Amino acid sequence: MLYYTMRLQTNKNYVYYLKTSSTCVVVLGGFWYLYQLRQISQIVRSAVNTNVLKLEEMHPQYIYIDDPQFKDISMFRKDENLYRSALDKPQGLSDILMKWWKVYSHNLAYKLLYMAQHGNRNERCKAVTVLGSLSHLKNWQYRHLAQMLDVKTAVALARIPNVNLQFFLQPPYYHVQYKLHDVLEKVHSLLLVLNTLCDKTHPCLTQFLGKNFKDMQRDGFIFDHDLTSMGLSVAPVTVWDNTLLKSCVQAICHHSSLEEYSKHLVDAGALPILTAIQKICKDDTEVCILLARIISNVSLHSEYLENIFESGWIGILSHWSRSDDIRLSAQAYRALANLDAEGNEGAKYPRRIYLLHPLHRNHAATKMDVVFLHGLLGGIFVTWRQRDTDISTLGVVGGNTPSQTTDYLSTMIDDDRPPEFFKDLARDLQLREWKKIGHDFEVILEDCPQNTNSHPYEPYFYRGDDPCMRNGPELASKTQCWPKDWLPMDIPSLRIMGINYDTSLSMWTPFCPIESMKSTIKERSEEYITKLIMANVGQRPLVWVSHSMGGLLVKKMLVEEWKTGDKNDICKNTRAIVFYSTPHRGSHVAALKQTTQMLVWPTVEVQELREESPQLLQLHEEFLEMLKEYPIEIVSFAETKSTLVTALKFPFQFVSLDSADPGVGEFFEIPQDHISICKPASRQSFLYQKLLSVIRRQFNPRKEGKALSSIRYLLSLPRTERERCAQRTRHFGHSPQTHQTR
Repeated sequence: MLYYTMRLQTNKNYVYYLKTSSTCVVVLGGFWYLYQLRQISQIVRSAVNTNVLKLEEMHPQYIYIDDPQFKDISMFRKDENLYRSALDKPQGLSDILMKWWKVYSHNLAYKLLYMAQHGNRNERCKAVTVLGSLSHLKNWQYRHLAQMLDVKTAVALARIPNVNLQFFLQPPYYHVQYKLHDVLEKVHSLLLVLNTLCDKTHPCLTQFLGKNFKDMQRDGFIFDHDLTSMGLSVAPVTVWDNTLLKSCVQAICHHSSLEEYSKHLVDAGALPILTAIQKICKDDTEVCILLARIISNVSLHSEYLENIFESGWIGILSHWSRSDDIRLSAQAYRALANLDAEGNEGAKYPRRIYLLHPLHRNHAATKMDVVFLHGLLGGIFVTWRQRDTDISTLGVVGGNTPSQTTDYLSTMIDDDRPPEFFKDLARDLQLREWKKIGHDFEVILEDCPQNTNSHPYEPYFYRGDDPCMRNGPELASKTQCWPKDWLPMDIPSLRIMGINYDTSLSMWTPFCPIESMKSTIKERSEEYITKLIMANVGQRPLVWVSHSMGGLLVKKMLVEEWKTGDKNDICKNTRAIVFYSTPHRGSHVAALKQTTQMLVWPTVEVQELREESPQLLQLHEEFLEMLKEYPIEIVSFAETKSTLVTALKFPFQFVSLDSADPGVGEFFEIPQDHISICKPASRQSFLYQKLLSVIRRQFNPRKEGKALSSIRYLLSLPRTERERCAQRTRHFGHSPQTHQTR
């Protein structure tokens, strides 16, 4: 028994030694394996550069530091302060919420994109709006979303205000550095293709090619500019420079202005060439305006929407829409509105029709259209700009001027701060004081009429705390287009449009032979009615605002629609017309003697405006007949001052009072000249406030019409009768409008 016990103990010792030896072998073998693996790795690294495998790895372009402790990192004097701020970073509730929001917004962005692409119309609209408002995404997230965008979502995002431009990819091959000669060769080839596609029926394009590239075709082959540097050919007469490139862009723009030819640009492959021009001339505003006009002309054709998106123009248009130059931003907005058929109710804005409001996607319902038409030699951003204010006439009677207040503050306060500080302080003190006492004052409107007819009803003053007094010219920058900037502030539910057309005084001015066929008032009215119908004008209440010759075009459009049965409901939905110095009976300025006509060679527009023109008199008679069937509110402003013309400042009154009075509606004689009568100096001008009251009254015409008729009835009564009616009203507690009339 003892023998077996000792034998068992010996076997256990053997097993223990075996396990221990095996464990040591495994551990030592593992170390040996790792050592050999390390040696092999070093040999491979010395033979092959493995850094090439990291070329595809994405690196962030920027490092975002949201911690406010690192805001003034350059102000730390010692390195330990920086380390201490990083180690002692508090983990407060705001930090936790910020981290949670970043993760949530990341996931939310992709959900919103999916909803914007696959939801119903209401869901898509809401999803795009929220997606465009996200601002905590990283660079790579924006780029990833940009690659996932479809064309409709991209256009919708481009119409969101202040959207991040990283949502839009750059045009293909945008990184390629083109030389000017290479681009000019592409442009020349494009012009040749366009001339072929239109069968050489556009004389302007044919003439341009023959004049500017006459030395390009020699002995049956295209001349190469690189040959001149080698001495193998004679240098051409045409200089290939930026001036020639700009002339080529002007030629393409003019060719695209004809709707039947604008389709040819995409078929000829013009979009990539135009992006190359945009890259070279991105700092030249005039060239960018021409490019934006070309794209806006092409945007009328919805079948090319995908081509415009793939060529990268959506992001460029979104960038241009933020330009301070209104000529560039207006073209970009028009192009984006045409491309966004879903968010624009299918309306199209063809050439010469500009959308002034709403410029972005609007969720509120549009209740009324307001259309502006300028006069002879005018324009949207020329006729409807704000008038220069005479600062010497402003201020409260007996009050201190801002300069006097600034000087007083600078003497009372011993401080080394700049004068601008005291100017801002003086302005704040004046505004604070005006808020306290402004409600006790009545402010007379600017441009009050000198004389009126027996029909007008409108206040000529406002209380000091009226909303129109809160955003005066001293609180805002001068506007380049007051219908675009002022009307949406007072009545947001409007759609404001402007018609822009070219006019000239003399036939000596070069013009396009094709476009010259549409120069009479009748031909222009037919053209603009067709274009306004494309913009869905006539589907809601409408107000026309016109200056000079523009008023004649409005009358002609309405009369022609009335004669054809008003099939587009233009006359039916017209609520009011505002005439700013319109020559209903012509102007004696256009009355030229026969000898003078031979020298000046006046255009058709000038000839039609001559005083007592039979065509204008017949138009006015037909217009009055139309008003019997369609009761339209008429408001007219007439100039009483002469306009200083030519360099000699010769005074001349373009439209007489008799010609400016249509004989119907309200008539006001304003102490302004022909140019400034349609340019209010501020929102406190009678010229603007009267238009504003007309538009507001048309929102509820029955209620306002009833109140207006009762007020006119009271005004027609004798004084004793009016007092008796007022006493009766106070006794029975009727509406407060009668108290105001009394």
